[in-house]
Amino acid sequence: MGEWSGESQGECPAIKELKEALRLGVPILGSNKGKLGTIRNDGSRHTAGLAMDIMLDSRDPVEKTIADRIIDALVKTHGQMKWADLIYTDWDGKKPVYFHIPGMPPYGGKNGMLKKNPTKSTLGMKHQNHIHIDWWAYNPNKWPAHARTTGFKTALIAELQKEGVESTK
Repeated sequence: MGEWSGESQGECPAIKELKEALRLGVPILGSNKGKLGTIRNDGSRHTAGLAMDIMLDSRDPVEKTIADRIIDALVKTHGQMKWADLIYTDWDGKKPVYFHIPGMPPYGGKNGMLKKNPTKSTLGMKHQNHIHIDWWAYNPNKWPAHARTTGFKTALIAELQKEGVESTK
């Protein structure tokens, strides 16, 4: 397991644990299975089992509050989770603001950057209605070691509760 030939091999261990933590820690995600997307066969990080989309649209005030709190919790638990990149679009009125938060290499260096970085990349434009998080690395044919990270579920759920995500039902 861990080799990727261009076809879906399932979710990496980190994605599986993240999905479980979000379903348990965020009421809207636990009750609506369509809000979490992982595997799709489009040749992307999703196909490799290394990425998740959390369908929360920042144009909706309630979903924006939830998304912002989830992002804060993900950044605070990065040391345990070891994700590589987080991409999201925020909205300033009717104007989109694209950003990414670099975590592990190849994006954030060995200790991550963990700050919102505005981007004009077309990649940001593809994430206007959801948070994208991944455990990507340079080699698309093999899961990186950090994609096997587990053991962060309890810490992430606790952080989500501190962030008040459960109170936004």
